[in-house]
Amino acid sequence: MENVHDKPDPRQGFSRKWPLTPYTLEVREILGPEPPFETSCTIAYLGGCTLSGSIEGAGLTRNGEICPTQFNLAVRLRRAFPGQPFVIRNFGEAGVTATQFLCRGFIENVRQVLPHLDIAFLRYGIADRKHEGIPKTIESVGQLCVQLEEAFTGITIVIETDMWVDYPRHYLFDRNPRLAPLYEKLRDLAASEGYAVVDIFAKVEEETQKGNWDLRLRSVPVEGISSIADDSFDELFAADSAFFTNIHPNARCYGLIAEWEVAKLRELFGDTLPHT
Repeated sequence: MENVHDKPDPRQGFSRKWPLTPYTLEVREILGPEPPFETSCTIAYLGGCTLSGSIEGAGLTRNGEICPTQFNLAVRLRRAFPGQPFVIRNFGEAGVTATQFLCRGFIENVRQVLPHLDIAFLRYGIADRKHEGIPKTIESVGQLCVQLEEAFTGITIVIETDMWVDYPRHYLFDRNPRLAPLYEKLRDLAASEGYAVVDIFAKVEEETQKGNWDLRLRSVPVEGISSIADDSFDELFAADSAFFTNIHPNARCYGLIAEWEVAKLRELFGDTLPHT
């Protein structure tokens, strides 16, 4: 008798079809055709390295891979604001400061990609603190906010602080005392001009103090080599804080940040996303 288990099995590998489950249906819808800009709430990220975006305005995927900032927000927005169409673009790029964004005219990228803009998350700080210093950064972020308000009538601006590091347990040196004054000034700017704030810096510290410290990528001390994304090597290198000296958020942190952002949008808009 022929053994059916010896025959080729089409269910193995990538040839099998995904079953229709709540997960597959939801993700297919999120990653499917975008709704029209004209009838959607449009959301943009502007900032630096922790956004993992592109100055051209990345969508939910790029080069066949999920873009973590946008995708995490999209999944949570869909559940927090069911049935309400939205479009997300990420103009953040590593090393780009608020001053550079202004001087190089990158705001035109936003205008060309988005016919209107309802919500802008601005996350500047790390490269800005390195290259511009605090006064210039605050000046540039303020100017950028003004330009966005002039370009997009009715826009809501949300200023974000950026990552806090767990020194000395999980970082080689203490970046927090240099970053904290900048973020304090950004909070002051937001308060004086009526902008909302998502205080990532404070919230990451709070999570860490609660024991939820695993919120950043691991380092690879070789130029041009990507970071380690998870805890696969923690058992081997956890005693060396150099292993953890990477300021960029990991997958768990991307999810938390998106939750904080959605909570802020619920606080601002209740149950209905804005559409100008």
